[in-house]
Amino acid sequence: MLNRYYACILFLFSVVQSIAQDRFPVDEIPQKLTERANAVVRDQQWTVNIRSSDDVILHVKQVLTILNRAGLEHARLAILYDKSTQIKSISGILQDHSGEVIKKISVKDFIDESAVSHFSLFEDNRVKHFLPNAMQYPFTVSYEYELKLKQNLVIPDWVPKPSRDLSIEQSSYTLRCGLSDGINTKEINFEGQKLEEKNDKQRIYTWTVRGIPASKNEPLSPPKEKYQIRVKVAAEQFYYYGKKGAYSNWEELGGWVFTNLLAERQKPTPQMVGKVHTLTMNIHDDIDKVRVLYRYLQEKMRYVSVQIGIGGFQPMAASQVEQLGYGDCKALVNYMQSLLSIVNIPSYYCVVNAGDIKHDMDENFASIDQGNHVILAVPLKKDTIWLECTSQKTPFGFLGSFTDDRIVFACTEKGGKLMRTPKVSTEESLQKRHGQFRLSEEGDIDGLLSTSFYGNQFDNQLAMLGLPLQEQDKRLKELYAVDNITFKDINYKEDNRLSPQLIEQLSIVIQKYAPKSGTRIYLIPNVFNRKSSIPITHERKMPFFINRGYRDVDSLVFALPESYVIDLKPADVQLDTEFGSFSMKLYLKGNNLVFYRQLILREGLFAPEKYATFAQFINTIYQTDLSKVVFLRRL
Repeated sequence: MLNRYYACILFLFSVVQSIAQDRFPVDEIPQKLTERANAVVRDQQWTVNIRSSDDVILHVKQVLTILNRAGLEHARLAILYDKSTQIKSISGILQDHSGEVIKKISVKDFIDESAVSHFSLFEDNRVKHFLPNAMQYPFTVSYEYELKLKQNLVIPDWVPKPSRDLSIEQSSYTLRCGLSDGINTKEINFEGQKLEEKNDKQRIYTWTVRGIPASKNEPLSPPKEKYQIRVKVAAEQFYYYGKKGAYSNWEELGGWVFTNLLAERQKPTPQMVGKVHTLTMNIHDDIDKVRVLYRYLQEKMRYVSVQIGIGGFQPMAASQVEQLGYGDCKALVNYMQSLLSIVNIPSYYCVVNAGDIKHDMDENFASIDQGNHVILAVPLKKDTIWLECTSQKTPFGFLGSFTDDRIVFACTEKGGKLMRTPKVSTEESLQKRHGQFRLSEEGDIDGLLSTSFYGNQFDNQLAMLGLPLQEQDKRLKELYAVDNITFKDINYKEDNRLSPQLIEQLSIVIQKYAPKSGTRIYLIPNVFNRKSSIPITHERKMPFFINRGYRDVDSLVFALPESYVIDLKPADVQLDTEFGSFSMKLYLKGNNLVFYRQLILREGLFAPEKYATFAQFINTIYQTDLSKVVFLRRL
């Protein structure tokens, strides 16, 4: 995946005064800043000085009071560095609750190690990190460090309040640049003070915020990007790993990426040319050629994270991937492009901010570090085919929840452009379940359960394919969290003829599922799909957010034991709201109890004042899912 370069500085705080001399007693913190807070930024400052395109100084000072154990992680300082980033100095001080110095921190106290992650084969980053230990709460930690960046393509954003449990006394971000330097900035959720100055040599921009309290963590809050304060900075003329460039929009940036990072890496080898011609010689339709070559990619290549090259932005050459048989997202997309070029099918290398939460590229602010993954777009005459090149299981043309429905950055030989990946609708994200069971007089149930998964619900279950039987059994017992459940037979099959579909077929026994008391049996008919309750909050501040819509349909049939009749059953339920709908029905059909349940939940961002109604909707479903049918034995 792409190296989000200044995610490089993992600790996101800084300060304004000289940490070597100032005292920060805890009792001087305003009371409103301690409410709901686990830590308080007392004073912080980031200063970015762009002296030239290959000489950028980042100077950070920060003072942070840790109020309790839950806030300790905020005291961690971790700095990544590599060939383009030099750590010039690091120091710090620990103070007790009264502001008395406990310890001075020097570079010797930092652990220096390779930043190779557990999922990456190659990385050229290292990290220095420090976390205070054996401290008595509250305490205050101050850091000061300076980095020299030998590039200005990636300038770190300012995010003064990265988490809810943090409050801010004062934070500022200062940007210094040449008088003639082209600099683009963007403020998001910023309501503080902005100052613009200049002297004989530089323009100086300063953003400052003060007195921001910690906030309550409310259920179903929107992604933090919706409410976080952020200032973005991008230089129009830049230098990066020996390459110069200029851009002020996505089109210009995409042109530079294609020309400087991609074009020379896509040349196929003679062996690749021969193989592609063999695979496609009898195929005339372009979409079928793409399908065959995608299957070849999945069968031949495996995904390995590789964070080397030009700052993690440049893929390995297609020829190298051919030789090694593996690559990261960049390399495998580039390799697939190379295969397609052999049969003259154009494709676009697309940078995406991937993850379960949908994040768009900023349409009005171009910068290279907004993505963390790469996918491939293949524009054909009738439609654009989207390919996830890192998975050996993902069906042709299917993206799933990791990259669906978001704006991505396509890098082409004609320049960059923004595109949107396909959206999976609520109706398409379907889970359809049918079960046929026998209920015994002892309260045991056994039978067959078949579930079909579509859309993003297919994506959620795709990992089950190909797992060892023992691992499938383990995961199913976690998913179907029912006491005494046994899976006598487990089978998965994929059906992608019309749209991606995964079919799960299970033979199930659950001993003592329905408790027996005297002549009565108590059965909860919703065995496998129960909604959790959510807390009811008063005076909610934030909007609430349903990330993805979906539809669940459950139909279970229970053959009743001889001589038993229904003594008591819950009434049918029908709920219709703007958030979705829910229905539950129970009825007898001969000697069978039929249970039917449908839940449709719609995605969206909803006003805070609607949360109570939504909570009532969800909690009614929760209560209905636990409702019992009572059977009585006829004497």
